[in-house]
This record gives sequence, C-alpha cells and structure tokens, in this order.
Amino acid sequence: MFRENKTDSRLHQNITYSKKELVGILIAASFASFLAPFFGAALNIAIPTISQSFAVSPNMLAMLTTTYLLSSVIFLVPAARLADIFGLLRVFTIGLIIGVIGTLLAPFSPSIGLLLICQVIIGIGFSCVISNAIALLSMTFPPEQRGFAIGVAVACVYLGLTAGPLLGGILTSMFGWSSVYSFVCIICVCTILIARISVRREIILTPGEPFDWKGAILYCLVIFSLLYGLIHLSNNIGAFLVIGGCALLLLFIKIELKAEYPAFAIRLFKRNRAFTLGNIVTVINYGATYAVSFFMSLYLQVIGVLTPAEAGIVMVSLPIVQMIFSPVAGRLSDTISARVLMTAGMSVTTLGMFLLVQIGEQYNQVWVIATLALLGLGVAFFAAPNVNLVLSSVPRKDNGSANSIHATMRQIGMVVSMALATSFITLSFGGTVGLYADQQALISAMHLTFGCGAALCFIGAVVSWFAKKEDERVIS
Repeated sequence: MFRENKTDSRLHQNITYSKKELVGILIAASFASFLAPFFGAALNIAIPTISQSFAVSPNMLAMLTTTYLLSSVIFLVPAARLADIFGLLRVFTIGLIIGVIGTLLAPFSPSIGLLLICQVIIGIGFSCVISNAIALLSMTFPPEQRGFAIGVAVACVYLGLTAGPLLGGILTSMFGWSSVYSFVCIICVCTILIARISVRREIILTPGEPFDWKGAILYCLVIFSLLYGLIHLSNNIGAFLVIGGCALLLLFIKIELKAEYPAFAIRLFKRNRAFTLGNIVTVINYGATYAVSFFMSLYLQVIGVLTPAEAGIVMVSLPIVQMIFSPVAGRLSDTISARVLMTAGMSVTTLGMFLLVQIGEQYNQVWVIATLALLGLGVAFFAAPNVNLVLSSVPRKDNGSANSIHATMRQIGMVVSMALATSFITLSFGGTVGLYADQQALISAMHLTFGCGAALCFIGAVVSWFAKKEDERVIS
C-alpha cells in the first residue's frame, strides 16, 4: 500500500522513509488523533460518578472539562512552533509522556483540587499531541498517499468521539471513573512505543530559527485572561481579566505582525475574509455545541436514571451521525460552495439546539436520540466544509499554519462553551452541593446554555453566508 518516501530537503533533512516506518507513523498518528476526543467524551460520561466520590458543587465538576480544555488551548500554539524548531517527533513524544504522567496520577487524587491539577497536566500534554499528529503525516507521506493518511487520522477523531461515550460508559459502569484515565494511559504508552520504534530520526522543519518567546508568552496570557475571565465573569476578577485580556490582545497582534518568526501567523487574517470569517464561525459553532455532551451526560444519568453504559449508548447517536455524514459533506464541498453547506449545517444545528431546550424533567429517550442525531447532522454539514474553506483560502505553503490556527479556534470554542455552562451552573445551583440535590437547577442550567447555543448558531449561520472567497477557487 505504501511506498518509500524521499522527503523534500527544503523542508527538513533529506530522509527516506520505508514502508514499515510509514505504517508505524500512520498507526501512531491515528492513536494520537483518537486520544483527545475520546478522553473528552469519556470524561463527560464519568462526571456523575466522579461527583459521588468527591462532595463538590456542580460548577466544580464542570471545571474538570474546562481546565483540561483551557490548558490544552493555552499551549497549543507554542507546542506547534517548538515542534517546528526542535522536532515534531520529539515534542509529540514529550506530550504523550506528560499525558501518561497526568493519567497515572489522576486515579489516586484524594481531592477534586488535585484531580483538577491532573487535568491541567493532561491538557498540556495533549496540546503537544494535537498540534503535531497531522503534521507528522503531512511531512512523511508522499503527496499521492498523504490525503489517504490524513483521512485515516481524521476518521480516528470521529472514532474517538463515537467510542468515548460508549466505551467510557462501559468502563465507568464496570470499573469506576478511574478506569477511563487508566485506559487513556495505556493508549499513550502504546503510541509512544510505536512512534519511537517506527521512526528513530527526527523531523525538524525550521532548524535554527528563533522561538518567539515574547509572542508565545503574550499568547498564553491573552488566552488565559480572556477565557478564564469569561468563566468567572460574574465576579469582579473575571471582568478585570477580560478587560486586561483585550488590552493584551491588541499588544499581541501588534507584536506578531512585526515579528519575523511569529508564534502565531496573524498575517493570514489580513485581507482574507474567507479565512477570518471561517475561523470566527468555528469558534461560534464549537462554542454553541460542545457543552451538549457534558450536559446530556448529566441529564441522562441524573434525570433519566440511566447507568453510565446506558447513557453512553444514547449519546453515541450524535457522533455516529457526524461520522457518517462528514465525508459526504466534505465531498459535496468540492462541488458546492462551502459557505452554502456551512450555512445549511449551522441552520440545522440551530434547530437541534432549540429542540434541546424543550427537554424537561420527563425523560423521553426517543426525543433525546432523535434530537442528538439531528444535531450531529448539522455539525457534520458544517465542520468538513468549514475546514475545506479555511485551508483553501490560503496558499498551500501556509496550510500548516492555517491548520494550527483552525485547531486553536476549535479548542477556544470548546472552552467558551464550557465557560457558559459553568457560569449557568453557578447561577442555577447557587450554593447547592451535589448534582442530585436539585434536578430543577440542572434543567435550568441546561436550558440557559442550550438557549445561548441556539442564538449563537443562528448568528453563525448568518456569518457563514458571508464567508465567501473572492473567486470561490482553491488558491495555488
């Protein structure tokens, strides 16, 4: 299937990869692509069980997902740039090792505070993995096989989203919430071994280039201030952080536009409406929909009184529809304008979010499954054309930077979604401790979050319609 690939010496050292090495790289990158979405989805299923181990408020449970996402998005851009300078395989492996440390320590956490620290560690590690998995395939496979390899890795992302609720529910039901971390740890170790055995030679794209420490530090401060401030916007410290983050953002943009080797390629946004609006609507889409899996896990187990395994079976209806229809939407985006498909996808997603607001204290399984499936259909017809639009709106030589920026926007959207969820949980539950103490508060928090999500999706549909390339052609 694979032939040897002699890579371009202009990009990194002149290396020939054997068929065995290419297969190993593909397996390692596929495992890595599976990891992050699986962990996020499986963790959401385990949260009600975790709440029974630690007597903490519901908003603290929401922080388990939020801290993981926040730490991953903060370090995503610096990790990608460090890999370009010091080696893709090196940073990729270090990220997996950090992930192993976090997942090993998490099951032994005596308090929710230490478990949150483990989530931060895992987020930092997975940022190195997320930012470099596809890059490894792009830089090792020959052009005629690259699309197939990347397609396999992307399929593993959807496989992780699908397996997360199902396998996470089974593991939690049979062995407890700690088994989710143990399973992820095993995958991390296997990926490290496969990567190191398959490829012993480093891949360095820009050896000797300086690392933009000023830009990287400013980026981390901007993301932390804005997103952590949004999470705690109801407090004075939250408003202060958001205002400070906006000021730092202006400084960051000014510095990065002047930098010869920027940590974040802001230049791609200049005079490129499709790229700019495509990334904005990415934040909107994930900001509107990501918290759905978090809340539905709580709803199914607290209101529906399902076991984690049963809840996982119900929740799989969303990612499996997304997995089935994403390739269809991707193929259609080659012949139909991406903005048309994105607008249609966001419109369907708006309807799905609105229907979720109708879910109440009387659990109706058919309604829930049908609504989640509809939501998955909308996301599928948005996501693949959105990626196509963003990457095709820049010259091919900038596809790596564009992909990194798009991944960052996706992660930012996830944090925004969980920030909204955390804020509404705090507002609805007040001082109540325990998910099962006030079911009406859970319903109220869900409705507020899903209502905001529906409004965001409607805005996203409008923005998608204007995300048009100048000539609607791929730029060479």
